[in-house]
Amino acid sequence: MRKLVDTNYLKSEKLREYLADPANIAVIPDYVMIEALASGDAASICERFKILAEYPGQVRVLKSTHAISGLRAKRRSRGLQKRLIERDQTANFSKFYATLERARDGDKPAKRLLAQKSAAAAAEIAQLRKGQETYTANLAEHAKKYTDAELAILTKGKPIPQELFSKVTGEIVALADNMFMAHGYFKKQPPTRTLSNAFIFRYAVAGYVVALRCIKEGGAQGASAKNIGNQIIDAMIAAYATYFDGFLSEDKRAQQIYETTGDLLKFYHHDIKRFEEASAAAKVSADATISKATALAEA
Repeated sequence: MRKLVDTNYLKSEKLREYLADPANIAVIPDYVMIEALASGDAASICERFKILAEYPGQVRVLKSTHAISGLRAKRRSRGLQKRLIERDQTANFSKFYATLERARDGDKPAKRLLAQKSAAAAAEIAQLRKGQETYTANLAEHAKKYTDAELAILTKGKPIPQELFSKVTGEIVALADNMFMAHGYFKKQPPTRTLSNAFIFRYAVAGYVVALRCIKEGGAQGASAKNIGNQIIDAMIAAYATYFDGFLSEDKRAQQIYETTGDLLKFYHHDIKRFEEASAAAKVSADATISKATALAEA
């Protein structure tokens, strides 16, 4: 089993129990590393990675979010996990932890290196949170796209009918399109048949789940940029977890984001399959019509 590990799970004894089975793999995305390093305290950072350091051969560190976002989407799911893994960081995880230990024990070069990494991690999180300062206004504006009846369904947790689901899907695809254009690696959104395997699309789904939760809970009014930023990080981590065999987290909200994102992706896969089957049937029908017309013309 390969399961993605949340920051809050790093010190859990449940993680040690999971890794006690040699067949189990702990997958670590960049934002878990960033959150762990941001404190700058060598002792607490060592404590966070201590369990993983006991099982270095069962740790897989992922590439940066920017790098993964730029990967070309493939239609087949085979090999998706392998493409996300950062080989060097994975192979050198033991060395990374040894550096943390030296920094904790007062080694000056190690302390300087950790200080640099911690400052970069803190700056990354601060930049992300800064981007959420206009979240409330954007969310309030976005809510206008739904009728009062639709918002009532969303805010009361009722089953979402197909028509509303299609509308939500349309909004997610539009959001993903903007994110693809903003990345720089893409000139256009990937084709529909490969879209759901692209990280940006899965992140758009998870981010939209966060937006829907905020609308459902009455909007982002009163929520701090820090709180919203944490939810956005949860969305990133949840999106990564959809590529693997599960999500290890103590955070109930993060688990729900992951589960809802997975459900929406399943619905999307189903709709795409139905669309492709309908397109194939239409092509067969069209080919048959052309054949008949040709035969009549030659008669």
